[in-house]
Amino acid sequence: MSPLVSRLRKSLLVLGTTAGVAAGLTFAPSAATAAAAPWTGTFSGFPSSSWKNSWGIDGRGQFGFDNLSTSGGTLDVKYGKGSSAPSCTNCPTSGGGQFYQDLGKIGRGDLENATTLYLKYDIRFPADFDYGKGGKLPGLYGGDPGNASGGNHGPGWSTRFMFRNGSKGEVYVYTPAGDGYGKDVGLGSWSFSPDGRTHTIQQSVNRSSGQITVWYDGKQVLSESAAPGISGIPFNGVFFSTFFGGHETSWGPKHEVHAYFSGFTVSTAKI
Repeated sequence: MSPLVSRLRKSLLVLGTTAGVAAGLTFAPSAATAAAAPWTGTFSGFPSSSWKNSWGIDGRGQFGFDNLSTSGGTLDVKYGKGSSAPSCTNCPTSGGGQFYQDLGKIGRGDLENATTLYLKYDIRFPADFDYGKGGKLPGLYGGDPGNASGGNHGPGWSTRFMFRNGSKGEVYVYTPAGDGYGKDVGLGSWSFSPDGRTHTIQQSVNRSSGQITVWYDGKQVLSESAAPGISGIPFNGVFFSTFFGGHETSWGPKHEVHAYFSGFTVSTAKI
């Protein structure tokens, strides 16, 4: 191709793009700039090896699988009367469960290395649910399992939800800048509903700014810069962690209760 023809082609391309913009046309982004595809997970087949592989379960730090059962794609979590964290020494029963997802195990490095991730899932509390003094609910995390929970304080972070003082919602945040225990963020910004209906909870975490944003049933209820110092720690995935406590029986419910989880999605864009 002669230099003259090459220059003519480049000029025509510039003119065509300029005309398209002037006419209000849009051009699809290239594959290199397209948003990462969301990851979605159900509980069908839980807790089989195939289910663990589909989620990328790490295996470390998990407990309470005897309190977890499934119906279709929904996980039924049992919390015994007076139950609390597994570290509780005076609890009459056990309750809740925990496991860590590793996005790298399912080939989702694009999500691990994102600046911002969104986690969305559905939750249902029956009308007889007793919230006790408070309890943990799933969120996002980064770093090795165990570095940002239970009083441990290593190079990791986590943003689990909690209910406290009844059904009041908050984000319970661990960061390397913390003192080894979680920080209560946005307590009472929304309330969970013990009405037997399915509700949607969503959070986003921006590792660069530390901004945490929460939506409950599609309505934004919290946005706060509350996770400093995590920009260098990539996302690992979903920290499925739910139990009452605290570490002693006074945190737990006065009778056995159940909560139901489904529809987990992780994405680089609001879901």
